[in-house]
Amino acid sequence: MEERRRMEEEEAKMRNFKAQPVLTEDPIPVPEKVRKPLTEVQDFKLRVDNRSLDRAEFDKKIKQKEMMHKRYREETESARMIEEEKVLKQLRRTLVPHARPVPKFDHPFLPQKSSKQVTKPRSPKLQIVKRKERKATTAFPYAAVSTAASQMR
Repeated sequence: MEERRRMEEEEAKMRNFKAQPVLTEDPIPVPEKVRKPLTEVQDFKLRVDNRSLDRAEFDKKIKQKEMMHKRYREETESARMIEEEKVLKQLRRTLVPHARPVPKFDHPFLPQKSSKQVTKPRSPKLQIVKRKERKATTAFPYAAVSTAASQMR
């Protein structure tokens, strides 16, 4: 019982509000702020500016090269076209039909007699006779064996 009473007193004390004392001095000293002069802003150069100038110069050179190549192509093309036109004109000139000139009969053609002798005709050496003999000997190789069989053939 006594214990219970003591517990109740403690709870009652705890329910009563008691404020902490106000500190006049800061427990953690904060260093005083030092006032520095403002930063002076200096001019700065970006790499982008230099690169843009270089790129513009490069683009200009490329454009000049392209123009040179274009001019060269146009000149070669025009020269080729002129050459083709010349060739075509020449071809048309040569293709125009021209009449054959009339032959001149002032000096008629008189063939001269040849100094060579006339060719003598000669019979060709045909192998007919030999072929017939060969055929006769190879056609009946077994003719001596049976005369009846050779007669049947």
